[in-house]
Amino acid sequence: MSIQVEKINREQVSQILLSEESHFLDLKSIDIKPAKLTRSISAFANASGGEVYIGIDETEIDGKNQRTWRGFADQEDANAHLQVFQELFPLGQYC
Repeated sequence: MSIQVEKINREQVSQILLSEESHFLDLKSIDIKPAKLTRSISAFANASGGEVYIGIDETEIDGKNQRTWRGFADQEDANAHLQVFQELFPLGQYC
C-alpha cells in the first residue's frame, strides 16, 4: 500500500506547534529512535487512539519551551518510523 504525502500550510504547522500534549496527542522529534516510538503507539492503543506528530523539536529558551518544525529531508528518511507503525498496525487498519 502506498502512502500519500500531504503538504500542510503555515496555519496547520502553527496549530500543531501550539498543540498541548495529552493522552491523545504526542509530539516527537525526528531523532526519536523507532523502537522508542513503540511506547507512544502502545499508549495510544491502550487509550483507543491518538495522534503522533514526528518532526517537532522542543528546546527551552529563557525557561519556556519553544517548538520548531523539523521534518524529514525526504520521504525515504521516514521509512524506519513508518515500519514501526506497519508492523503493529498494517496500514489501512486503524492507522
